[in-house]
Amino acid sequence: MKKLSIIIPLYNEEKTVLSVLDEIVKVWEYLKKDNIWIEVIISNDGSTDNSVKKVNDFIVNKDNFILIDNKINHWKWFAVKEGIKKSTWDYIIIQDADLEYNPYDYLYLIKELDNKKLDFLYGSRILWIKKYKNTYSTFSFLLWWLLVSMITSILTFKKITDEPTCYKLFKWDLKKLLVCPNENGFEWEPAVTMLLFRKWYKYGEYPIHYKARKPEEWKKIKFSDWFKAIYTLFKWKFKKIYCNNDLKK
Repeated sequence: MKKLSIIIPLYNEEKTVLSVLDEIVKVWEYLKKDNIWIEVIISNDGSTDNSVKKVNDFIVNKDNFILIDNKINHWKWFAVKEGIKKSTWDYIIIQDADLEYNPYDYLYLIKELDNKKLDFLYGSRILWIKKYKNTYSTFSFLLWWLLVSMITSILTFKKITDEPTCYKLFKWDLKKLLVCPNENGFEWEPAVTMLLFRKWYKYGEYPIHYKARKPEEWKKIKFSDWFKAIYTLFKWKFKKIYCNNDLKK
């Protein structure tokens, strides 16, 4: 039996979080056919709306659903790291609490990681973008997204089409490295990416479905985050690697 830990950072998503959780429950029926079980760790990051109440009502009598309720907003990737610390199973994947990503891709991502004996796998919104009819919020966002991926490719000498993707699937034994960077904003993603490549872990990409929200639907990432991401790539390319935590494999 394989086990998947799904980490959901939560910040003011009362309109969508229950739909995401419903989709995960439905997907689990398919995963069980392949002998894959799940734990869902929802990590609240200081939500001020009804998100936490809705999640609490939803997870009643669901032993494999866990809520971490951080009362103060520390940024998305702080919440992700808190969820990763609580994870206990074979694989870890990140899932946003909105409706941009499709949990039905889980099974294909796990099969790709196992079949190619990878250590971590990124779900790419660029691969097969026309076939999957993937969208993007604005053209300028797409350009920045491609720029960050291109710079990552140059610095790592690997072909990376979608570094900022949410769907990052990791083997659980990478857990210690995933919580190593002290970045809590969107910079955590390029920091972890560069750290894993510097450690020579085996990487792959696989196409996923994606339906972008528009900025007016409260897209939380800002243009300043793209500049921070590029800076972080260079920072972790040359930074001395030292992870001081007591996590055990």
